[in-house]
Amino acid sequence: MKKCLIITSICVFVLTHSSAQKFIHDFGKYSNEEFQMKQYEEDPKAEAVVIYDIGESQFYLTDEGYRFFFNRKTKIKIFNKAGQKYAQFEIPFYVENSGIEKIEVLEGNTYNYEDGIVRTTTLNIKNTYIEKESENWMVMKFAMPDVKDGSIIEVRYRISSPYFFNFRNWEFQNKIPVIYSEYVTKMIPFYEYKYFLQGADKFDSFRSYRETGNTQNFRSIKYDNMVYEFIMKDVPAFKDESFITSANDFLIKLDFQLAAYHSPWGGEEQIMTTWPKLIDNMLDDESFGKYLKAADKRGKEITDLLKLGDITDFEKIASIDKYLKSNFYWDGHNSKFSTKSVKDFIKTKTGNVADINLFYCGILNSIGIEAYPVLISTRDHGQIRLNYPFQHFFNYVMVTAKIDGNFLLLDATEPMSNLGEIPTQCLNNKGLIIKKDKEIFGWIELKNRIKSDMNFNIDLIQSSENDSYIAKINIVSKGYDAMNLRKKFNKDSKDLSKELSSGSTLLLDSLRSANLNDLSKPFVVFTSCIYSADKIEGKILIAPFCNFNINENPLKQSFRTYPIDMLYKRSKTFVTVLHIPKGYKLGSLPLNLSINNEDINIQYQIETLNDQSIKVSGMYEFKKYVYGASSYIVLKGYYNKIIDKFNEKIVLIKT
Repeated sequence: MKKCLIITSICVFVLTHSSAQKFIHDFGKYSNEEFQMKQYEEDPKAEAVVIYDIGESQFYLTDEGYRFFFNRKTKIKIFNKAGQKYAQFEIPFYVENSGIEKIEVLEGNTYNYEDGIVRTTTLNIKNTYIEKESENWMVMKFAMPDVKDGSIIEVRYRISSPYFFNFRNWEFQNKIPVIYSEYVTKMIPFYEYKYFLQGADKFDSFRSYRETGNTQNFRSIKYDNMVYEFIMKDVPAFKDESFITSANDFLIKLDFQLAAYHSPWGGEEQIMTTWPKLIDNMLDDESFGKYLKAADKRGKEITDLLKLGDITDFEKIASIDKYLKSNFYWDGHNSKFSTKSVKDFIKTKTGNVADINLFYCGILNSIGIEAYPVLISTRDHGQIRLNYPFQHFFNYVMVTAKIDGNFLLLDATEPMSNLGEIPTQCLNNKGLIIKKDKEIFGWIELKNRIKSDMNFNIDLIQSSENDSYIAKINIVSKGYDAMNLRKKFNKDSKDLSKELSSGSTLLLDSLRSANLNDLSKPFVVFTSCIYSADKIEGKILIAPFCNFNINENPLKQSFRTYPIDMLYKRSKTFVTVLHIPKGYKLGSLPLNLSINNEDINIQYQIETLNDQSIKVSGMYEFKKYVYGASSYIVLKGYYNKIIDKFNEKIVLIKT
């Protein structure tokens, strides 16, 4: 009999830990030390700390066959008001037509030490509720009661599942420090799993052994559970911040994948297959390959309407892209499988990602354009492990079409995007091209090489009241910046007005736009605002870019162990013409700045136009869409330079 567990690890981050304090790990019990703890020594700024997080997964034989049970218990100490958000819990569970996972046990307590006694408040199950998270996942949500500064909360639950492919993963790391984390798995010989350790090179403690004294019998096969214990201590908080794909890609955690099934009657079924076999399975699937063929057959109905005529393939794709985005609507759900027939999709004109993009691919094939589906994982779903061909790594399907020897990525779910401008949620490493032909099979990079620009043109003149300035503004945007502004403007221009108004800048009139629906041109927003300058001892201090520039560094940590993923190359330009009011002249001016290297371009310059006006120009461009972790400190420094220089004030003094 093969081993139940194959050990594989991915080494990313080395843990360091100190001697952990000893706390009680029994549910329903607590210690004086836990109440006396006012902060966590290893991270004094932590809002809360996980005292323990302990999980166990094992198989049980029932009248309906094997099920597996996942038990978890956790205890958290809350230090301050900000830490009270960690008293909110979510328990995900899986649902399919053939069955449902069940939360069979749920208990929780909140402990508060008041007036020399410990007061216990128990979780009321009636105060839980369930939400649908995706096609197959539901989430039970609840908040622990009576949580205050200094509270200790504990929760335990058990999930029963018939889905062996959904063996529970384990996260050792959290957004707050974890003092002790333990995961125990008890394996039977019929199901073989692989696991992947992410974010660390080793466990603080690991052991495996045969569980004696509990021999079981199934179909005349006697066996003992194989037990695997994984422990980590003093795990630092995961500092989630800007420019990251998904925290799940970098947290210290264990991922389990079902690799094979060994039948009690003999024989073996390999679950972990090969990429070519996975492709074959997708093309044979009713809701994927067969839907694609049906779309190919019906595609001529669409192309006949468009009367494509004698134009290039690129022009044909552009016409089809525009038609689909204008006439068919995404329902907001991601999936790699269609949910309806092609006939029903054409009739309802609404569907999930697969309904729309497989239909797109079929139409292109129907007019002889070489196009293929591309399976991907969206950014929030996590990155794909290229060495392990598992279908559930994917949650989205796009299209790639061959034009002049190059493959162009396509997606028809976003009406405000240009041709080839794929949604930002899809910019996540690589996608798998679904085609049997070995010359085509392979991976395609999911990135956008087009730079996005946003240009602010500001004309700044003192108002008649002499205590503020009126700024006439137009914002010209291209690429993803244009797409994002179009979406916000189209949804509710008032919300965009509020977003643009901040601090001492207040918009005076409603936003106007140009090229809202002409995606081939830059999107332009026109408005005006009132800007309140500072007055000190008769001097006027003016920030020439009226607070439209960034004023807070998005990179806040002292170091970072994972890449800075900016999604796409980007730049911002500010050009302000400042009219000097009568009775004033220029005082001190900021110095010019010029930095230009392979990573970034920062330019700041002041130019005198005449006696009563100056032009202040500022531009910064991030030349890469992904920077390595080693660039973190340097990029953080560049952000500080941008913030300091672009918010520096011009001083006007009385003549």
